[in-house]
Amino acid sequence: MQDIYLDHPTEEALERFVLNHADEKELEIVETHILACESCVTRLEGLELQISATKLALQQVRNEQFAKQATKKTASWKTWATAPGLSLAGGLAVLALGVVLVPQFSQKQPAAVALSAYRGLENLTVPEGRPLHISLNANDLNSGPVAVELINENGRKLWQGSSNIQGDKVEVSVPQISERGTHFFRLYTPKSGQAEGDLLREFAFQVK
Repeated sequence: MQDIYLDHPTEEALERFVLNHADEKELEIVETHILACESCVTRLEGLELQISATKLALQQVRNEQFAKQATKKTASWKTWATAPGLSLAGGLAVLALGVVLVPQFSQKQPAAVALSAYRGLENLTVPEGRPLHISLNANDLNSGPVAVELINENGRKLWQGSSNIQGDKVEVSVPQISERGTHFFRLYTPKSGQAEGDLLREFAFQVK
């Protein structure tokens, strides 16, 4: 293994560190390195966001599969409940099962949103009051870490985070937006010392 005290850790080493899969020696080396390396801290933050987004997407797929299975079962129960000779106790049992299942689907799932145009060139609408998984077009931008901001039409910052440009896109997961109107996502170069990063790209969308 390379001497990570001097060199930056590889993506594989950082991934093992985030997932708690590193052995004791590697863990000590990576911890020592990131204490003095701001760029690797940014890489770690981006990696954590990617892992969180992947887990979120997998959970959404599982929820959709579960919903489909439950829908099929509900249809079967309805057929069974209307069959001749069904006892009153059996009908009440079906209703009880339905009451248990309904709250599981009332939780709001993240909405996947892809933004690919600059400010003023797109009028995409996203749902109010739902968490969002955002994919921002980063075509022609150099790969690497970026800062991400969410602001409303008055310029008030609602959320900020960090990510990485990979495969001509930037992906972030943000909490629900509770106010309607025009909003913007902005990409910046990482902050350097006390200086704010440079604005790279801005995306507009509507919340309704």
